[in-house]
Amino acid sequence: MKEKRKVLIALIIVIIVLTVALFLLFRNNDKKLSDFVVSNKEEQLAKINNAKKYGDDVIGWIRVEGTNIDMALVQRNDVADVSRADYDFAWTNSFPDENSNHLNFISHNIRNVSSNPIIGDDTMTRFEQLMSFIYPDFINENQFIEITDENGDISIYRIFGVSLVNENQLASYYDTYTLEEQKEYIEKVRNESMYDIHVDVSENDMLLTLFTCTRFYGATAEYSFRVDARKLRENEEMSLIKATTNDNYDIIEERMGEGENNETV
Repeated sequence: MKEKRKVLIALIIVIIVLTVALFLLFRNNDKKLSDFVVSNKEEQLAKINNAKKYGDDVIGWIRVEGTNIDMALVQRNDVADVSRADYDFAWTNSFPDENSNHLNFISHNIRNVSSNPIIGDDTMTRFEQLMSFIYPDFINENQFIEITDENGDISIYRIFGVSLVNENQLASYYDTYTLEEQKEYIEKVRNESMYDIHVDVSENDMLLTLFTCTRFYGATAEYSFRVDARKLRENEEMSLIKATTNDNYDIIEERMGEGENNETV
């Protein structure tokens, strides 16, 4: 009798182990990895050095997955003219250094101004294609941002929030936050994002915020389109995480239904 009981217990243990193993196997197979290819350091350095010929204080380079955003990063100072149109760039109003824990960059959105933003138009410049993230299908296929610093060091950031907010981009004037300020900012993004994206983010992460203007709510509305991301952690895979719309998306979806193709400036 005891022998039968031992055999039964062993069989139950084997079944449990196999069940767990199969669960983990199928879960890992179901994981979809991004096909965003990390840039070559030498090529990025060549782009940065070439952009310096325009006379601005070029501090790096940015690429955004799924878009044609592939441009210089400039530090705004007494020399930088953000209205110039002879080359593409994004800028920061702060002075990031080795102590920075939250980078903020801005660029123009001149054309993509309607309540039905256009995606996939490669004639767009600056941050016009950043508005692509307003579409759920897009954010579920594109979730990574590449930043190259002026030394050629490349960092990948994972998007954890996309927001359309009535704010003036003041966050771009500083890049060093206290841990409590970082914690508060992360909570702010969670509350304002139009998507729930289950990415673990803490005040100890390096954060990245991209801003552009938008006339999604009309020519007189002073709204910003904001994409927030955190730097990939050590050994973290570039796996895509499901983004689902939340209550913040309802008003956006309602606005989209009011009209189409009103791409007038």
